[in-house]
Parts: sequence; structure tokens; C-alpha cells
Amino acid sequence: MADVTLDDTVLRTGVVLSADTGTEILALDEKFGNCFSFSGSGRLIWQYTKQPVRVRDICIQLRRHYEVDETTCAAETLAYINALVAEKLLRVASTGTKG
Repeated sequence: MADVTLDDTVLRTGVVLSADTGTEILALDEKFGNCFSFSGSGRLIWQYTKQPVRVRDICIQLRRHYEVDETTCAAETLAYINALVAEKLLRVASTGTKG
């Protein structure tokens, strides 16, 4: 699968149980027995992906919380989301169109 882009819409796969402790989110992938912990910007990304959301919109929200330039935010957010897709925690709901 091609890497996720800013115009792609992503959401959780639905196979992961999660609990918010207030400072981090703990998640369990029952199928594979993997545990994950999300804090900081990862916690916010996990919260935003409860419903389908464009990656570009996640970046906009993150930039409201953190002092980060658009290019850095986009690069780091895309890398993180691509890692979550590779772990099968997120999936691409719809692909952005080019042109």
C-alpha cells in the first residue's frame, strides 16, 4: 500500500480496545496481543481518529496545540500515521484525489 497523504481520510480499525487515563491512552490489540501507549501528540492523533478524519485536518488541530511549523507537523504526523497503519491500528477510509 502507498504511504498515507495529507488528503487521505483515516480512522481506527476498530479491532483495538483503548482506555484514556487522562495523560495517556492505553490500547490493546486483542487479535495480536500487542499493547500500545499514546501520549502527547500521539494521544491527540488517537483521539482525532475515532471518526474518519483527513490527515490535513489532524495537522491543523495539532498546530493549534503545539508551536510547530506546517512542514514539520505534516512530515511528523504522516510518519506517525503511516506507522499506525502499518501496525493495523488505523486504516485509510478514503484516498485523497490528486490534481
